[in-house]
Amino acid sequence: MTHPSYSHIHGGDNYQRLEFLGDSILDFLVAEELCKRFDKEKYHEGELTKMRGAVVSASPLSKIVQEKGYDKYLNIGAVNVSEKVRSDVFESLCAAIYLDSGIDKAREFVISNLEELIKVADKNCKKDYKTAIYEKYTKSEIEFREVAKTGEEHNPIFEVELYIDGTLVAKASGENKKTAQQACAKIALEVTECV
Repeated sequence: MTHPSYSHIHGGDNYQRLEFLGDSILDFLVAEELCKRFDKEKYHEGELTKMRGAVVSASPLSKIVQEKGYDKYLNIGAVNVSEKVRSDVFESLCAAIYLDSGIDKAREFVISNLEELIKVADKNCKKDYKTAIYEKYTKSEIEFREVAKTGEEHNPIFEVELYIDGTLVAKASGENKKTAQQACAKIALEVTECV
């Protein structure tokens, strides 16, 4: 698996096209599995979308790549192996297996790796704290402000503040804006006791 930072230095292809294809394959296979397992009367499209997001987001995919050691096959330049990089590796593997052996083998790979997450997707989807904030405060003005970016260029830390109706309710940091915003929203939900 060749990261763009490595191919820019050493030449050759990188996994970006595989990642692009793998993202769609992964979304499809997880959506298909969720539709098979979860009752259509109880779980509508919006809930299934959240459930799929809980399974295929960067954090759980990164954790699986790390636990299974898939990232040991990664050629990378002067960049840290972040959560995003690891999740890209998982998506790229999905595409490589699909191109090499077809959709059934890709399905086997996805299900065998994500089985535990798929089983509890209905519970884990509640962990989309940012969406929960917007749902809780539908009549309020919600604003996530990026207040600082520290660390090295290839390994930044984003600091974000969350304002509800102009009042600062939480601040948090993360390796990207999305992670920092989720952390902010989680803090705000805990403070307001709405989880």
